[in-house]
Amino acid sequence: MRNKVLTAVLAAMVAAILLVSCGGDEDSGLLRVAVAQEPVSLDVMITSSVSGRNIAVGNVYERLFEMDGDTIRPVLATGYELSSSGCDLRIGIRSGVSFHDGTLLDPEDAAASLNRWLRSYKGASSITGDASFSVEGDGIVISSTSSLAMLPVMLASSPQAAVIYPGEAIASAADGMPVVDAPGTGPYRVEEWISGSSILLSAFDGYWGDKPSIDRISYEFVPDPVIRRLGLESGQYDFIDNVLSDDIPALEKVPGIELHQGDENGSIVLVFNKKEGISTDVFFRRAVSLLIDREELMRACYGSYGYSVRSAYMDGKDGIWSVNPDLDPYGMENREEGLALLQDSYDGTTVRILSSNLTDLDRIAVALSSELEQCGINTELIILDWASFMEQRGNPSSWDIYVSATGSVPLPLEKGYLFSDSPGGFDDPSSSSIIRALSTSESMEEAASLWQIAQIRLWEYVPVIVPGHYSTVYASRSISGIDLSDGFHFRDAVML
Repeated sequence: MRNKVLTAVLAAMVAAILLVSCGGDEDSGLLRVAVAQEPVSLDVMITSSVSGRNIAVGNVYERLFEMDGDTIRPVLATGYELSSSGCDLRIGIRSGVSFHDGTLLDPEDAAASLNRWLRSYKGASSITGDASFSVEGDGIVISSTSSLAMLPVMLASSPQAAVIYPGEAIASAADGMPVVDAPGTGPYRVEEWISGSSILLSAFDGYWGDKPSIDRISYEFVPDPVIRRLGLESGQYDFIDNVLSDDIPALEKVPGIELHQGDENGSIVLVFNKKEGISTDVFFRRAVSLLIDREELMRACYGSYGYSVRSAYMDGKDGIWSVNPDLDPYGMENREEGLALLQDSYDGTTVRILSSNLTDLDRIAVALSSELEQCGINTELIILDWASFMEQRGNPSSWDIYVSATGSVPLPLEKGYLFSDSPGGFDDPSSSSIIRALSTSESMEEAASLWQIAQIRLWEYVPVIVPGHYSTVYASRSISGIDLSDGFHFRDAVML
């Protein structure tokens, strides 16, 4: 009864909003998108925020390359050449491209941007070492003592996106601090950002490529999934992200609404604190991995839809990164063995479980706490909003396990939790040496062979637990041509 009353109240709220926002003629050139999370910054080079990438990458800021399936496609680049040794990479830079302030893109902008990216993104510097980009004619070059074969894929796909800013904007930003209000080269520019409310993008008339058919996109921050759903049903929103599994049956019955669910596009990760506290003990981490019911954790968040239960770090059941999950010695629930390990590794310490309340990740934290308590492990739940969670996880003295969701990436090197400077740290010499070798592989096939070894070693070391993988569900009405290959984008979309 309580849920029915709450739904009715929320429906009335949405109706009231509609009376205010839709009182005049409908703006056919405005696409309204309800998103669960407001990005902390649109500087996608120093943050891996999924919401920031969905809004900014490809719309406001562009990479030199992007992935088109398994193919690297030039965007602001004209192409690239890798030397026969694999140690020298040259990238041609497209001419005649304007930033939103009217200045022209040149190789100096590209070199400055990518050198900042190398300083910001550990996955990239693991490939390049101390090497940096420099200008050569109408392009940029980088030379290293080891193979750079993995670098073009990372340039096209890294979660900390290798977008191009004006060189002046790079110079004005202190190390580690975000670039603010920098113009991009994309088909849209930021027209307005109202903190706590929305970001409005408008089409850039001077765009170098094909102009999008949608004139303006309003990304509206709506953390409550019920309000997102009711807004879509009423016509207030044209697209909503992170549809809850509980809402799928209802939305399937609404005429004109289309649900979108792709292949695995991310994983749930339980990250252990390996810098201090109870989780520094590998036997405790192994015990936890054996004690949890992975199906129960995933069901707590996703219900009956949109997930698979596998402990592999890479998403997708097939492909070159696939490793047989039966090789994971701690990948299935085994209470007897887990409790035996617990006797020698647990001293009654309260295990602090940190999570944000974003997209129901806190449900996984609650389920994890319940399962550990049943096994005799004392727990404390710390549930925060997204911004507070991001700040808290950087303090290793305040948590022991944190719950997070990571997006799908084409390279294991783009899994941030595999580096020593990640929240929770990473300090296993054996795994690190394999990952370093992977970063300088001369081919994808060689890298995939090394990953087979690395994944098995990581399963034994248990820096994180991947209980399963998810497929985000979106919903829309009266839109065609939405690109769901990497998040969601509307560059080629048409409002019907």
